[in-house]
Order: sequence, then C-alpha cells, then structure tokens
Amino acid sequence: MVFLAVQVAVMCLCVVGAYDMDLRCSNISGVWVNSLGSRLSLSVAGLRLSGSYKTGVESSPGSAGKDMTGKVVGVLGSGVHPTFAMSVSWRGGSVTTWAGQCFQGVSRPVLKTIWLLRSQVPVEDNWMATRIGEDTFHRQKQNKLA
Repeated sequence: MVFLAVQVAVMCLCVVGAYDMDLRCSNISGVWVNSLGSRLSLSVAGLRLSGSYKTGVESSPGSAGKDMTGKVVGVLGSGVHPTFAMSVSWRGGSVTTWAGQCFQGVSRPVLKTIWLLRSQVPVEDNWMATRIGEDTFHRQKQNKLA
C-alpha cells in the first residue's frame, strides 16, 4: 500500500513538474503559434536559437516558398524574462527578423515580438520594401505524458 502511495506521489510530481515547464519563460523551446496561424518551432542550445517557422500569411503568393516554411536562426538573452532575436530567410528572397521577449501570461508564457519583413526589390522600389509589425505567440499545449 505504501509503495502504491509513493508511486502515485511520484507520478503527480512528474505531471506537475512537466506542467510547470509550460508556465515559465526559463525554457522557450517548443512550439508557439500566433493569432494568424503561423507556427514557430524553437530549440535552444545555450544562447542559440534554431528551428522552423511556418507562416500563416504571405505578402504575395509564393513569396515564402512552396511550403511556406523557413529555417529559424537566432540568439537568446538571459534572465527570468529573456529577450531574443531570430531571423528567417524565405525562398522568394525576402527576410523576416523578430526581436522579442518572453513574458508570463495568465496560464502560460507568451512571446511578445516586433518584426521587420524586408522584400527583395529593385532600387527604385526600396521605399516600399520593408514592413513592420508585431506578433504575440502562445506556447502550444502538448501532452507531456505521451
């Protein structure tokens, strides 16, 4: 009976510990989504970020490439609410860069970002080649016991 109680207690601690990882900004690895359906998959190794970004929108059809996915490279700051910067080079020649910070949301962390999208254009169209915006990404919930 005592053994069963210990097993249940250990399992509860593991579930709570896994759930708690979703509540903090100490590790921003994982899958994040924004309100437009874009999906950011991040891996952290030291202060380096890598992963993929599947955009939910394009400035013009085909500009993000056939599968609308780009490779993420970036850097991570330190601290309780770390800052970060990351970039994606799209197959159509444009580049997007985000700068942001992780904050504790109501039920889980959020990534608040500002972005620059630079399109490849001839010099006479330089004036219209950069767009600026912001995104909020929410960590996608995942089953930690699977």
